[in-house]
Amino acid sequence: GWGCTVLTATGSATLPDLSHTQPNIILADYHLDNEVGLDVIAALRARYGDAIPAILITADRSNEVRAQAEALTAMVLSKPLRPASLRTLLTRCRQMLAAAE
Repeated sequence: GWGCTVLTATGSATLPDLSHTQPNIILADYHLDNEVGLDVIAALRARYGDAIPAILITADRSNEVRAQAEALTAMVLSKPLRPASLRTLLTRCRQMLAAAE
């Protein structure tokens, strides 16, 4: 109901074929099967462009994870996830995309 089309993957190795489009926003959980969400953010941006807004979702509240996300200019959303917080960040990402056009 938020006007999003969602494609999922469990990590870089299982990213869907996006040859017909590119992601508008990246949502990545920090802990994945064999890597961390920051790796997926970096892989998607390397493939489709550094300007794609990204949100890292994590229960890890350490300064190290926050610094790594900041280095990638990824926003951080802490677990437990509140839908209103996610919707607010998605709206901010959409505004960033609109301003870039």
